[in-house]
Amino acid sequence: MNEKTTQLKKSLSIAAMIDESAMADKIRSIGYKCVRCAKCCIEDYGDNTVSVFPFEIRRISEKTGLKWEDIAVPSPSEDRDTDGNIHTFEWVLKKNGNCAFLDKGLCKIYECRPYICSTYPFYLFEGRLMVSVCEGIGSAISNEDAMKMAALLKERYIAEIRETIALLEKFMGFKPDGRGAICVHDSEGEHWIRQTERSSNI
Repeated sequence: MNEKTTQLKKSLSIAAMIDESAMADKIRSIGYKCVRCAKCCIEDYGDNTVSVFPFEIRRISEKTGLKWEDIAVPSPSEDRDTDGNIHTFEWVLKKNGNCAFLDKGLCKIYECRPYICSTYPFYLFEGRLMVSVCEGIGSAISNEDAMKMAALLKERYIAEIRETIALLEKFMGFKPDGRGAICVHDSEGEHWIRQTERSSNI
């Protein structure tokens, strides 16, 4: 675990040096404009799972007044401890098939949407720009918008590394505990969720 944390801290230092201008050039060469098809939010068009970190859930809660359990649920997992409790890492936005925040083709939490949504269809993998399938790919993008996307992608990448470091530093293993049926491990520690409750210790 210590070795993994050390590697991540090195990655964090490298991430801080990512050239946003160079990334923006690549984004411009690819081209992108959201066409508001909402396919990234709709189950019928593929995996619409959106991972969210605790600070993103709290931001959505502050902006909307929604409770934690109305925003996110534990990531699906089959990992269990010796008492049969399920253990999982991080959270995902609620879905009812489609994203729970999709309303008549529009995002109800657009102004405070998670990083994954605000940077789609782009993401960084080991510091390299990657692109998901999207109807808007290939459309012209302004220099200003490309720079904004590049800055946001770098910000997201750094946040992801920091969250993972914090998670590992707080992770205590899959220890049996009688407090609940599901234990979510994230950057804030452990959150136990009982079978009879929708949220606990959050």
